[in-house]
Amino acid sequence: MFPLPETLAAASEDDVASLGLPGARARSLLAVARAVAEGSVRLDRHADVDGTMAALEALPGIGAWTAHYVAMRALRWPDAFPASDLGIRKALGGVTAKEAGARAEAWRPWRSYAAVHLWTSLSEGAGG
Repeated sequence: MFPLPETLAAASEDDVASLGLPGARARSLLAVARAVAEGSVRLDRHADVDGTMAALEALPGIGAWTAHYVAMRALRWPDAFPASDLGIRKALGGVTAKEAGARAEAWRPWRSYAAVHLWTSLSEGAGG
């Protein structure tokens, strides 16, 4: 079971890195845990999506892909779309992130479902 944000926020970077994470990733994980523990980031379906994504992207090591993925999974936002995801880009024929984002505009407000469908199409194409 994953620790509570308050427990993780109290850990040191060395503690987290000792689990096998690179230093930069350990710092990012700690930054998210601390933001959640102090209340500046809410990770539940009632959180403000735009505010949460902006707050996440302001943290070190958190970019648009991660913010959209968190919005999709934790906030249950049906319009999240991590356009830079390599799997999504591959499923769309090897397009750029910009092209994936442009194509996904037609799928609003259900782009999260499209992302899952695209990911699933990759495993189905591999015989899985």
